[in-house]
Amino acid sequence: MTGLVPITGIAAIVATVSMVFAMLYLVWLSMGDGTHAPNLDDDRPAFADRNDEEEQPEVTDGSSV
Repeated sequence: MTGLVPITGIAAIVATVSMVFAMLYLVWLSMGDGTHAPNLDDDRPAFADRNDEEEQPEVTDGSSV
């Protein structure tokens, strides 16, 4: 039974290293396309670029008189 311990340890290390390389490969693939690029569409500006006023007043804590 103790003879399987080194084989199991080596298999676990190989599996871990291969998963790390697979994740790095997927990250490398995703950096090539524009999936995570900023949105430069003029029809749909970013949320922080809005200049319109708030439609509802800010809610205050406690009672207002």
